[in-house]
Amino acid sequence: MERTTATASDEGDVVLDPFCGCGTAVHAAQRMGRRWMGIDVTHLAVGLIEYRMKEAFGLRPQVVGIPTTLESAQDLADRDPYQFEMWAATRIDGIKPNQKRGRDRGIDGRGYVWVGPDARGNPKYEKIIVSVKGGRRIGPAMVRDLKGTVEREKAAFGIFVCIREPTGEMRTEAAAARMYETPVGTKHPRLQIYTIGDYFAGRAPDLPKVSDVMQVPAFERTPGGRQTEL
Repeated sequence: MERTTATASDEGDVVLDPFCGCGTAVHAAQRMGRRWMGIDVTHLAVGLIEYRMKEAFGLRPQVVGIPTTLESAQDLADRDPYQFEMWAATRIDGIKPNQKRGRDRGIDGRGYVWVGPDARGNPKYEKIIVSVKGGRRIGPAMVRDLKGTVEREKAAFGIFVCIREPTGEMRTEAAAARMYETPVGTKHPRLQIYTIGDYFAGRAPDLPKVSDVMQVPAFERTPGGRQTEL
């Protein structure tokens, strides 16, 4: 893409990618001093490019067409719950949303956090499981379901993302989960409720350093050596 950009444009020109996907063309354009515009229909692509530009260049590009208020977020959830789930999951840095429609076994997004060195001094990563609820009715049973999913997946953290403000019972249910202590001594709630209002207010979940998925081990193996998860 850099060779194509260099051939077809000069520094300061505008590069347009109308189907920008994972953002390779706009990344090349930014790197080579071009202005750029990318278009894509899915919130998965938009969220990925936002994260990519932030990590590579410290840049937060202007994004048009995504929710900017609670009302517009609720409108997206009502019109297209699947796109809302992808958008909401990617509001947490480093989270990859579930791209399969249908049964998701309670998982709308996954990610990893770097928690410190292990006993041998190697980098240690832990899983994050994200569950998104865009409905107008939420309750403590949903938080308990996420807790069960976190235990089943052997994850360290579960993040319950919702538009509506959680009830006191939901907060009590989340607080009942024990804290996670990293090898470097920091403590973080294992189960957390994160609202879209928190996101718009600039607040983030209480997590150790979130890691780019490309930096974590590419797969995990069973004791017999069979690949179990990409």
